[in-house]
Amino acid sequence: MSLFLFKRIATLIATLIGASVIVFLVLEILPGNAAQMLMGPDASPDAVAALATKLGLDQPAWTRYWHWIAGLLTGNLGDSYAYSSPVIDLILERLALTVPLAVLAMALTVVIALLVGVTAAARHNKLGDVGLMGM
Repeated sequence: MSLFLFKRIATLIATLIGASVIVFLVLEILPGNAAQMLMGPDASPDAVAALATKLGLDQPAWTRYWHWIAGLLTGNLGDSYAYSSPVIDLILERLALTVPLAVLAMALTVVIALLVGVTAAARHNKLGDVGLMGM
């Protein structure tokens, strides 16, 4: 059992690392300059360069990735440029609504699954059972 758990946890970690690398690379490949987007099209090149330096966009991609992962592991997700507040506060604010909705959805799913399972078991190998199991 412990080997099974180890494999599952290793797969989870590998998946999370792979997804983070893919998302970071996709954002890196996309055209445009984040500093230019934040400052607007009329901003002077000096101001855009100063903001890029402040945001760390002048550093190599692998350095930015490691800073981002380190911040993620320590709980420091940085500040939102759009809302000018810490990202963790924004996430926690949204979780206050998301968690109850997710719990309600899971409870409803369990009730429906139990009803369908009991109905399918009562009509074993009949048309209703096959239809419910297919659904």
